[in-house]
Amino acid sequence: MMKRWMLFVLMVASLGLPQASRAAEQQCFEQTGFCIEGRFAEYWQQNGGLQVFGYPLSSAQDGYNHDSQKAFLTQQFERARFELHPEFAAPYDVLLGRLGDDLLRYRNIDSPMLPREAGATSGCLWFETTGHNVCNQANGLGFMSYWQNHGLNDPKLDAFGRSLQLFGYPLTEPAIETNANGDRVLTQYFERARFEWHPTQPDQFKVLLGLVGKESLQLPYGASAEPLELTLVGDTLFFTADDGVHGRELWTSDGTEAGTRLVKDLKVGAESNWPYQLAAAKYGVFFLQLNETAYELWFSDGSAANTRMVKSIQANSNPYITNLIALGDGVLFFANDGLSGLEPWYSDGTAAGTRLLRDINPGAGHSNVETGYSYFWTEYTPMAGGMAFLARNAQAGAQVWWTDGTEAGTRQISNFAGEIHSVFELEPLDAQHLIVAASNEGTFGIWKLNMSTGEQQNLATYPWITGSIRNPIPASQLTQVNGEVFYTVISQGVGTSLWRTNGQKAQVVDLAGKSPYRLLSANNTFYLQLYQGTEQAGWWILNADASLRQFSSLDLMLADTGQGLIGWELLSNRVRVYRSTADYQAMHYQGSVLSQSSFTFYPSDTASNSQRSFFSLPDQQHGTELWVSDAQGLRLVKDIRP
Repeated sequence: MMKRWMLFVLMVASLGLPQASRAAEQQCFEQTGFCIEGRFAEYWQQNGGLQVFGYPLSSAQDGYNHDSQKAFLTQQFERARFELHPEFAAPYDVLLGRLGDDLLRYRNIDSPMLPREAGATSGCLWFETTGHNVCNQANGLGFMSYWQNHGLNDPKLDAFGRSLQLFGYPLTEPAIETNANGDRVLTQYFERARFEWHPTQPDQFKVLLGLVGKESLQLPYGASAEPLELTLVGDTLFFTADDGVHGRELWTSDGTEAGTRLVKDLKVGAESNWPYQLAAAKYGVFFLQLNETAYELWFSDGSAANTRMVKSIQANSNPYITNLIALGDGVLFFANDGLSGLEPWYSDGTAAGTRLLRDINPGAGHSNVETGYSYFWTEYTPMAGGMAFLARNAQAGAQVWWTDGTEAGTRQISNFAGEIHSVFELEPLDAQHLIVAASNEGTFGIWKLNMSTGEQQNLATYPWITGSIRNPIPASQLTQVNGEVFYTVISQGVGTSLWRTNGQKAQVVDLAGKSPYRLLSANNTFYLQLYQGTEQAGWWILNADASLRQFSSLDLMLADTGQGLIGWELLSNRVRVYRSTADYQAMHYQGSVLSQSSFTFYPSDTASNSQRSFFSLPDQQHGTELWVSDAQGLRLVKDIRP
């Protein structure tokens, strides 16, 4: 019996021996058809060989490291990825890729955000850095023993340091998973490896390293539907997406996979007119389409039958529609019909009810406001049952206007004077007064404007910022909270400060040496993100007595859902989503979406109401798709373009 057992062990061991032929430093493996040589061969042989790294699965070639965002000579093995770093001395001129972490990230598992264990477990190795124990599974055998008995060949390190350099820190607690061979096994992920427990194998094979290198090469990467223009109307999300079959078209979603659908293939086939500038209205969305000769205004209530063109604006030269916003039961926008120039229009959703409101700049001239930042600039502000907005004409320049959606109810409110002036931002102070950031006679100021009488009062004046092509305006981010308007001021050579006004002369707010960055009004509370020097200091609440109370230390973008706050943290290659409860207290982590590289994020990539928040986010498995955050957490809504 003993002889037969020894023979079995020898046979199993022989199966793991490389069938290799050597030529100088080169070692080739007929099992995979690839060779190793030079430093990679030396490193492979000195630090565990076949048992630790497995066979090579590629030749050595330049590869991109998504963590460092640089290219290095790399070679993939069944259980590892080698990277050559000649800038470091041996043995650290060869570094191992973080394949254990890579596989977790592919599944959107953000390992630093996993729950930490309470502390050290008796008889186990405790890693304070990541908050996990590494233990044996039975009779002195298991993950802990394997970790301790294998390590980088560096005599300058102790046993712990050698193991740490080879495998890295544990990233998860042990859990049952299905491995690449279809076996259900206990696994634990490390930065550069995955340990698997095989209790039915002989002792020397009870712990095996997962084939993380092989698996990483076989991962499928999804195409992107790239949801855009996320717009909520009640509980229904409208957006545009490209499913790879119909082109970019209009879609809706109720937050479920089954309830996420194409509304209508407006241009049959894979081509698209690119519906854009979705604007939420009372019964659905208005949006634009552009064809070769005209701009088209469309409406949809989410059904194919009632997705229809409202108005086509054609002109001999430069037809144009832009800046849609809901007003009453319809939509306010600017359009150029070739006769009156770019002017404010209103539509009730019918062709007959789509009309020019007023030719503010008479004739073919435009009334759009231009700045150094944009050809078309406007600031819409719901006010007094209508909409305050910016427009200009040759006589008065840029001014504040107001409309109720009728020609008779469209009128100029402000009367800023001087040859050089412009209006930049509006914010309601109360039912009858606007706070306006505007330049007037060469100076920049904060003004109070009476909507009924047109009376305007200067509340503060600030010097212009000079010295760059695109000079920032001195005061911005007007934010109303409880009958006061707060805003940030940039002072040349000084930095950014916070100011406030209740309709009287504006005053600076003492922030204890910190600088304001983002401002938010929610739940009758003033939230502001602060910086301490060049370091972000998190979000704070300004109390009624002007004292500060920290709300969150995180570098979040925050939005009010009406029943709490939604926050997202943008890191180099991931988004972490947080949500508060309805009491607007502390933020709670909901989940992460991890991409392969860095990405940009725009306000139109998210939309929130009191029940849920939608995001357009990229991950490795699905590409850029639609995600939702609600009381149950963060999840993919639908892989629209698999």
